[in-house]
Amino acid sequence: MTVIEPHEVVSCLDQDKAAADGQAIVQLMFIDADLMPVGTGRPRFHEVTYPDRSLFNSIAALHRGLAHGEDDLDLESSLIRLLTVLLARHADAPGAASPTLRPRALRQVREMLHSQLNSNIKLDDLAAIAGCSKRHLIRSFRQAYGVPPHHYRTLLRLARAKSMLAAGRSVAETAAELGYCDQSQLNRHFRREFGMSAGGYARTVR
Repeated sequence: MTVIEPHEVVSCLDQDKAAADGQAIVQLMFIDADLMPVGTGRPRFHEVTYPDRSLFNSIAALHRGLAHGEDDLDLESSLIRLLTVLLARHADAPGAASPTLRPRALRQVREMLHSQLNSNIKLDDLAAIAGCSKRHLIRSFRQAYGVPPHHYRTLLRLARAKSMLAAGRSVAETAAELGYCDQSQLNRHFRREFGMSAGGYARTVR
């Protein structure tokens, strides 16, 4: 994994060129400053490359999610989680943490998640309601409700999906009504939380 600091020249490393017979495909992420920790300075990376297989795999999975059109809120939240891991493991990250948000701001965010289950909400939308950075929102929301906003919304969707499937709705209808891009995305979330597909759950409750 290669980390390029602001204003540094981006170029393919010699070992990457050799591994690809002189031709390499490089996937880049340009990180929004709003995602960085609050403080007077910015994190500093003292190396160019870091041999961190688990973080590399997680970043590759995020690229696949982007390519497959996964939900924006999930993708943005995954990016912030990976950035937090990157900074904790490999950077000097100055600056003190911000205080948690006021309960009213968090309630407004939660109400939006409840009222727009079928919408492709973005972290920018939620942060605008709360009046803070995206990173600050995720941290404060987790402290207040036990999970970050994207996971909270997933749990809300899956609770509604279970009710719909138990009432006889098809997996495809349920996925479409709850804002999933297709039923395979609903199945992935179902398996992650309950260890079975949505169709498998439907068969057990009907």
